[in-house]
Amino acid sequence: MTVGTSLPHDELIMKIDSLVNEGKIKADVVAQIGEGKYIPKNIEYIRFAPNLNEYYHEADIIISNCGAGTIMENVTKGRKLIVIQNPDITGGHEWELVTKMEKGEHLIWCKGLDELERSIHSASTMQFKRFKPKQLVLSELIEEIA
Repeated sequence: MTVGTSLPHDELIMKIDSLVNEGKIKADVVAQIGEGKYIPKNIEYIRFAPNLNEYYHEADIIISNCGAGTIMENVTKGRKLIVIQNPDITGGHEWELVTKMEKGEHLIWCKGLDELERSIHSASTMQFKRFKPKQLVLSELIEEIA
């Protein structure tokens, strides 16, 4: 789980920590908490990692804020990704990307913490489609601009 590096999302970390404590999440959880103030009691956490690939590779399900880099890094590999809105961030290009990726069944868009448990359950049974970005073919590009 990653909350990104720009803004903390303590509420998300608290919710996951609570779900683990209540036994509703039985898997091991590792969270990148960034500069958040809440320190989890029931899950392993790191503040920042220079590279999260090792964590992504090991994860059954990835829960993340709407960072475009994290989204693309995971949907292009077909990983099970739940993207959750940080209420401190409004609008922007990320929502357009998340909407497109959700429609293509590349991720689950969890629009609020009250939906998180349901989103995790859905992710565990859903077949996610790997996003394959359109490849540029130089000859087609030249023809298009000529």
